Amino acid sequence: MRTDLALAPYRDFDYPRLVAEPAGGVWTPGPDTFRVEEVPLYPFGGQGEHAALWVERAGRSTRDLAVAVARRLGVGPAAVGYAGMKDKRCTAVQGFTVTGVTTEAARAAFEAEGARVLTATRHRNKLRLGHLAANRFRVVVEGADPAAVERVLTILRSWGVPNYFGPQRFGAKGDNALQGARVLRGEVRTGRWKRDLLVSALQSAVFNEVLARRLEANTLDRPLQGDVLRKADSGGLFVCTDPRAEAGRVERFEVAPTGPMWGRKMVRPVGEVAREEARVLGAFGLGEDLFARQAGARRPLRIPLAGVEVRPLGTATEVEFLCPPGTFATSVVREITGAPAGFTLDTGINRDV
Repeated sequence: MRTDLALAPYRDFDYPRLVAEPAGGVWTPGPDTFRVEEVPLYPFGGQGEHAALWVERAGRSTRDLAVAVARRLGVGPAAVGYAGMKDKRCTAVQGFTVTGVTTEAARAAFEAEGARVLTATRHRNKLRLGHLAANRFRVVVEGADPAAVERVLTILRSWGVPNYFGPQRFGAKGDNALQGARVLRGEVRTGRWKRDLLVSALQSAVFNEVLARRLEANTLDRPLQGDVLRKADSGGLFVCTDPRAEAGRVERFEVAPTGPMWGRKMVRPVGEVAREEARVLGAFGLGEDLFARQAGARRPLRIPLAGVEVRPLGTATEVEFLCPPGTFATSVVREITGAPAGFTLDTGINRDV
């Protein structure tokens, strides 16, 4: 069932979870129950060709805000840079850069679009997706006992979080992966930006299935012969030739086993790991040749959880945590609540949080 592209992930089935006994409760995303703050790689420099702003906004997606600001300034959408796509139904604090405009004009445009500008200066480089150190999330879960939430988070701190792509990646109808396959087969023609979005959803569906099978096989937290491992400090990739030698580094989150984002430049595992990834691809009815025009990448199968705080909030529990870029808050929350995350957050463009 999980490899049927006609089904909607998180609605028609549920991926396996790490925590056997969740805390329960319900999370309803909204500006008051879902907050994310970017942790920058480094401060804006104060000089350069780009206006650089830290902005707080709610009620619209990152992409929607960026396009509206570009239109107001009379520049193309590509002139507005950002490091992460944040959800419409959250309060987000994040950085933006705008090329070729004054700092004052950029500030005025964001404020005219309902955003609150926290700082405005200059920077030499355009912000690009993924160009941040981490995201700090804050979510409010109704009906969960704080002690039970603490127990779940203790497990996640020790074992790591399964790094699933969340429901946002698959679209409001849950069919982005299916449409991605149709795009690659030439059955659907669309613009470059949407094409990349849909194909990424297809790659994400395959990744999620590889991750699900590793979790079911109880090998999520251990290196396998032939695994492609990723260094946490540099992002460098290498093939594991001695699992016993690498086991300690995996346990300490210094390196992590990775899963495939299929494409021609993707670093390939070897041996049984390679054969299993190929079997997953085949289970979706896909072949490697379909991704010949995609660059490809590797993504960690699990990620560390840091900066955890749990606070009682009336009948609810507020949970704060820090995750690497590209992590979905839904992957943490579904381990807490045990819910299948059978909702789709509204990013406005169906991109990740």
